[in-house]
Amino acid sequence: MTCPLRLLVLGDVHHDSRHDDAPDATRRSALGAELLRRAVEDARRRGGFDAVAVTGDLLDDGNSPRAGDDLAALRAEIDAAAPDAPLLMVCGNHDREIEPMLRARGHGPREVEIGGYRFVTFIDRYDGDVCTRAEHDRQRLADLAARPGGPVVALQHNPIHPAIESDYPYMHANRDEVLADYAAAGVLLSISGHYHAGQPLSESGGVRYFTAPALCTAPFQYALVTLDGDGVAAEARQLSAAGGPALWDCHAHTEFAYCGQGVSADLAISRCRTFGLCGVCLVEHAPQLYCSADDFWAARHVREPEVWKTGRHSRMDDFRRAMDRRRADDVRVGLEVELDADGRLTLRDEDRDWADWLVGAIHWLPAGADRLDSGEFDAAFLRTTEGLLAGGVDMLAHPFRIYRQAGRHPPAALFGPVADRLAAAGAAAEINHHINEPPVAFFAACAERGVKIVTGTDSHHPWETGGLSAHLSTLRQALGRGAAGALLPWPR
Repeated sequence: MTCPLRLLVLGDVHHDSRHDDAPDATRRSALGAELLRRAVEDARRRGGFDAVAVTGDLLDDGNSPRAGDDLAALRAEIDAAAPDAPLLMVCGNHDREIEPMLRARGHGPREVEIGGYRFVTFIDRYDGDVCTRAEHDRQRLADLAARPGGPVVALQHNPIHPAIESDYPYMHANRDEVLADYAAAGVLLSISGHYHAGQPLSESGGVRYFTAPALCTAPFQYALVTLDGDGVAAEARQLSAAGGPALWDCHAHTEFAYCGQGVSADLAISRCRTFGLCGVCLVEHAPQLYCSADDFWAARHVREPEVWKTGRHSRMDDFRRAMDRRRADDVRVGLEVELDADGRLTLRDEDRDWADWLVGAIHWLPAGADRLDSGEFDAAFLRTTEGLLAGGVDMLAHPFRIYRQAGRHPPAALFGPVADRLAAAGAAAEINHHINEPPVAFFAACAERGVKIVTGTDSHHPWETGGLSAHLSTLRQALGRGAAGALLPWPR
């Protein structure tokens, strides 16, 4: 008995931590582990998946002394982003020497059932670039097909794709026999990698064939394959924003963030250019720049306003000097502010004048908010939102995220009123996926009222910065058939 199953397919990562990629390099091997994490996170944010398949060439050089560490880094990224998802992996021609490591981790040639589908993985033999399916592996498929069970899905590195160019030299030396094996076994779907351009679904002999595009080359693609009984669908998704609406990452954190993990201004600029964005706004929490980490995390800057006003621990001057050196046509600078207990933005006048972009955020409500009933909580949220807008912020960051943090559901009854207030103030609403699920209905309400909508990663990790494909998907859901670019302002 099968059930619909979504398979995240990652092809040709080519990771090499020793590699020093040039920004215009065709193959971005140094970013391999990060690209893999970006793909898994993007797929999770855009509807999720049930299992993960990696179609080989995980590494750029399986003979490298660092091959074991690099493979462990890739697995760690998958485990961090999808700890409960079954994982299927095969070796490619670049991996070669990592086959023993894959076998040790249970990823050698095998059969596994997921959702009623029988997946069979092959690690084929290589002689130089020539690939051959071993006789015992051909028999293994025949034996599996002879046993009762669900539909069979085959995975290998090199393509067995009948629609690929006739002169493509990297298909199996015994390809005709393998094609006949798949037809005789009634294979539902064959998934491959290796051919970096990828190939869409095709059919031959009753078997569907799909070649996943390479993750390591622009536009940095992965695939989502959906199985539903005898039905198969495959969608290639790109991580790069190239070719879409003009997008800015309007909320990228820097090395000055207490909450950042490996982010920096230079990394944010580099990643946004790599992933085809028009620009980036380097944003830092003003209270984090005025206060000590202990004071910030205890919310003293909100509940005891003198804490941020005294500036005893201020790093604002250092931040301003560092960011002034990085300003450019595609690089702006912003400050993220909150509303303190006195109803004032946590921002000095001289710093307001310096910033290009003012981001209003609600990270805390007044003390005791956890004891408020739903009506009281909603009222406190609305008052704080109104205070931020009255203070002149340019955008409202991660609207309604405070509800998720408090273990509450965002109230649909407030979507219209908040959108009305944004429209009256001329402020934008931010689509933000960082520890957040943006409510599509709220952004639809914003669009109806002509409220500008911006995209911001709120990046606290390198793999978040500049990654806006999930944001664009949310925007398109909110707008229906509307033009996504119409509501995306550039930072002023």
